[in-house]
Amino acid sequence: MKLSWCAWVLASVCLATSAAEDYQIKVDVTQQGDVFHTQASFFLPLSLCQSYRYLTDYDAATQIPGVVSSVTTRLEANRARVERVLQERILLFPIKMRMVMEVSELPNQGTDFVQIRGEAKSYKGGWRLEPGSQGTWFKYRTESEPDSVFPKAVIEYFIKNRLNGSFEAMAKAGAQRAKQPC
Repeated sequence: MKLSWCAWVLASVCLATSAAEDYQIKVDVTQQGDVFHTQASFFLPLSLCQSYRYLTDYDAATQIPGVVSSVTTRLEANRARVERVLQERILLFPIKMRMVMEVSELPNQGTDFVQIRGEAKSYKGGWRLEPGSQGTWFKYRTESEPDSVFPKAVIEYFIKNRLNGSFEAMAKAGAQRAKQPC
Protein backbone atom coordinates (compact mmCIF):
# COMPACT_ATOMS: atom_id res chain seq x y z
CA MET A 1 0.00 0.00 0.00
CA LYS A 2 1.44 3.37 -0.99
CA LEU A 3 1.48 5.92 1.79
CA SER A 4 4.01 8.63 2.26
CA TRP A 5 2.56 11.29 4.51
CA CYS A 6 3.86 9.43 7.53
CA ALA A 7 7.31 9.33 6.00
CA TRP A 8 7.56 13.05 5.65
CA VAL A 9 6.02 13.72 9.06
CA LEU A 10 8.49 11.48 10.88
CA ALA A 11 11.44 12.06 8.57
CA SER A 12 13.04 14.86 10.41
CA VAL A 13 11.74 13.85 13.74
CA CYS A 14 15.11 12.55 14.19
CA LEU A 15 16.68 14.54 12.56
CA ALA A 16 16.51 15.27 15.20
CA THR A 17 11.39 12.47 27.17
CA SER A 18 10.01 14.50 31.86
CA ALA A 19 6.52 15.70 31.17
CA ALA A 20 5.68 17.37 27.86
CA GLU A 21 4.90 20.72 29.50
CA ASP A 22 8.50 20.92 30.71
CA TYR A 23 9.66 21.18 27.09
CA GLN A 24 7.17 23.87 26.04
CA ILE A 25 6.22 21.86 22.95
CA LYS A 26 4.22 23.74 20.34
CA VAL A 27 2.97 22.22 17.08
CA ASP A 28 1.01 23.98 14.35
CA VAL A 29 -0.11 22.31 11.11
CA THR A 30 -1.89 24.20 8.36
CA GLN A 31 -2.90 23.13 4.89
CA GLN A 32 -2.84 25.16 1.68
CA GLY A 33 -4.22 23.10 -1.19
CA ASP A 34 -2.34 19.79 -1.17
CA VAL A 35 0.61 21.14 0.85
CA PHE A 36 0.90 20.83 4.63
CA HIS A 37 2.94 23.46 6.49
CA THR A 38 4.23 22.39 9.88
CA GLN A 39 5.89 24.56 12.49
CA ALA A 40 6.93 23.16 15.83
CA SER A 41 9.26 24.01 18.68
CA PHE A 42 10.46 22.75 22.02
CA PHE A 43 13.00 23.79 24.63
CA LEU A 44 15.79 21.63 26.09
CA PRO A 45 18.26 22.38 28.89
CA LEU A 46 21.22 21.79 26.55
CA SER A 47 24.02 24.07 25.45
CA LEU A 48 24.00 25.13 21.82
CA CYS A 49 26.83 22.69 21.10
CA GLN A 50 25.02 19.78 22.79
CA SER A 51 21.85 20.68 20.89
CA TYR A 52 23.61 20.71 17.54
CA ARG A 53 25.24 17.34 18.26
CA TYR A 54 21.84 15.88 19.12
CA LEU A 55 20.20 17.41 16.05
CA THR A 56 22.84 15.95 13.74
CA ASP A 57 22.79 12.49 15.36
CA TYR A 58 20.35 11.35 12.68
CA ASP A 59 20.45 7.70 13.62
CA ALA A 60 19.18 8.52 17.12
CA ALA A 61 15.79 8.89 15.43
CA THR A 62 15.19 5.21 16.12
CA GLN A 63 14.26 6.34 19.66
CA ILE A 64 11.17 8.01 18.16
CA PRO A 65 8.07 5.80 17.84
CA GLY A 66 7.52 4.83 14.21
CA VAL A 67 11.16 5.10 13.10
CA VAL A 68 12.36 1.54 12.45
CA SER A 69 15.81 2.35 11.07
CA SER A 70 17.96 5.30 10.13
CA VAL A 71 21.25 5.05 8.26
CA THR A 72 23.45 8.07 7.64
CA THR A 73 26.04 8.45 4.90
CA ARG A 74 28.37 11.42 5.18
CA LEU A 75 28.65 13.19 1.79
CA GLU A 76 30.82 16.14 2.84
CA ALA A 77 31.82 17.82 6.09
CA ASN A 78 28.43 19.55 6.41
CA ARG A 79 26.24 17.36 4.20
CA ALA A 80 24.69 13.97 4.83
CA ARG A 81 22.27 11.54 3.24
CA VAL A 82 19.81 9.92 5.65
CA GLU A 83 17.84 6.81 4.69
CA ARG A 84 14.91 5.96 6.93
CA VAL A 85 12.40 3.19 7.27
CA LEU A 86 9.21 4.18 9.05
CA GLN A 87 6.33 2.05 10.19
CA GLU A 88 2.94 3.29 11.33
CA ARG A 89 -0.59 2.02 11.64
CA ILE A 90 -3.48 3.84 10.00
CA LEU A 91 -6.83 2.52 11.04
CA LEU A 92 -6.20 -1.24 10.84
CA PHE A 93 -3.46 -1.10 8.21
CA PRO A 94 0.25 -1.40 9.06
CA ILE A 95 2.20 0.88 6.72
CA LYS A 96 5.96 0.66 6.05
CA MET A 97 7.70 3.49 4.21
CA ARG A 98 11.20 4.28 3.04
CA MET A 99 12.67 7.68 2.31
CA VAL A 100 16.00 9.30 1.55
CA MET A 101 16.78 12.86 2.60
CA GLU A 102 19.73 15.07 1.87
CA VAL A 103 20.66 17.25 4.84
CA SER A 104 22.74 20.43 4.79
CA GLU A 105 24.20 21.29 8.16
CA LEU A 106 24.71 24.81 9.50
CA PRO A 107 27.08 24.33 12.47
CA ASN A 108 25.48 25.38 15.76
CA GLN A 109 22.55 26.93 13.84
CA GLY A 110 20.52 24.01 12.49
CA THR A 111 19.90 21.93 9.38
CA ASP A 112 18.02 22.12 6.08
CA PHE A 113 16.70 18.95 4.44
CA VAL A 114 14.96 17.81 1.29
CA GLN A 115 13.60 14.42 0.32
CA ILE A 116 15.44 13.12 -2.75
CA ARG A 117 13.64 9.76 -2.87
CA GLY A 118 10.58 8.53 -1.12
CA GLU A 119 6.87 8.28 -1.20
CA ALA A 120 5.88 11.91 -0.63
CA LYS A 121 5.40 14.12 -3.65
CA SER A 122 7.59 16.65 -1.84
CA TYR A 123 9.08 17.11 1.61
CA LYS A 124 11.51 19.83 2.65
CA GLY A 125 12.24 21.94 5.66
CA GLY A 126 14.68 22.63 8.39
CA TRP A 127 15.59 22.89 12.02
CA ARG A 128 16.93 26.01 13.70
CA LEU A 129 18.58 26.23 17.11
CA GLU A 130 18.16 29.37 19.20
CA PRO A 131 20.03 29.76 22.48
CA GLY A 132 17.96 30.66 25.53
CA SER A 133 18.95 31.69 29.03
CA GLN A 134 19.06 28.11 30.35
CA GLY A 135 19.05 25.97 27.23
CA THR A 136 18.21 25.89 23.55
CA TRP A 137 15.03 26.24 21.49
CA PHE A 138 14.62 23.66 18.71
CA LYS A 139 12.47 25.14 15.91
CA TYR A 140 11.17 22.95 13.09
CA ARG A 141 9.42 23.91 9.86
CA THR A 142 8.40 21.87 6.85
CA GLU A 143 6.43 22.00 3.64
CA SER A 144 5.19 18.62 2.52
CA GLU A 145 2.85 17.20 -0.04
CA PRO A 146 1.79 13.65 0.71
CA ASP A 147 1.01 11.06 -1.92
CA SER A 148 -1.56 8.86 -0.24
CA VAL A 149 -4.48 6.57 -0.85
CA PHE A 150 -6.14 7.92 2.33
CA PRO A 151 -8.40 10.98 2.26
CA LYS A 152 -6.80 14.27 3.25
CA ALA A 153 -9.02 14.56 6.33
CA VAL A 154 -7.62 11.27 7.67
CA ILE A 155 -4.07 12.39 6.92
CA GLU A 156 -4.58 15.77 8.61
CA TYR A 157 -6.12 14.14 11.70
CA PHE A 158 -3.23 11.71 11.95
CA ILE A 159 -0.59 14.42 11.46
CA LYS A 160 -2.05 16.74 14.08
CA ASN A 161 -2.44 13.96 16.65
CA ARG A 162 0.80 12.08 15.95
CA LEU A 163 3.20 15.03 15.77
CA ASN A 164 2.77 16.08 19.41
CA GLY A 165 3.80 12.60 20.55
CA SER A 166 6.74 12.51 18.15
CA PHE A 167 8.09 15.87 19.31
CA GLU A 168 7.59 14.87 22.94
CA ALA A 169 9.60 11.66 22.36
CA MET A 170 12.31 13.65 20.62
CA ALA A 171 12.47 16.20 23.45
CA LYS A 172 12.69 13.46 26.07
CA ALA A 173 15.51 11.72 24.21
CA GLY A 174 17.37 15.01 23.77
CA ALA A 175 17.01 15.98 27.43
CA GLN A 176 18.85 12.80 28.38
CA ARG A 177 21.94 14.29 26.74
CA ALA A 178 22.26 17.14 29.23
CA LYS A 179 25.24 15.51 30.96
CA GLN A 180 27.08 14.54 27.78
CA PRO A 181 30.12 16.64 26.98
CA CYS A 182 30.13 18.65 23.82
